[in-house]
Amino acid sequence: MNEQQTRDLEREIATDPRTNELGIRLQVRGDNLVVSGEVASEERRSTVLEIIRERDTGLDIVDYIVLSAEPGPGGPQHEQIQPPRRS
Repeated sequence: MNEQQTRDLEREIATDPRTNELGIRLQVRGDNLVVSGEVASEERRSTVLEIIRERDTGLDIVDYIVLSAEPGPGGPQHEQIQPPRRS
């Protein structure tokens, strides 16, 4: 997978009606496709990874996606997903 293909897949994630996620970044590192960014829910995270798997890149997916939590009385909070997850 080359740089143009990773940019095309990022654009696909951003425009897919299931996700519309603008903040997802992809980077090829050896035999791994590193996925990073922030999404609003676990469901959205799963959908982003599903879109990537649909492309069958031949690379192991390493998940560094962070879930953003709803702001509470103390201000914005972030929950870190336990990276890396390989699939």
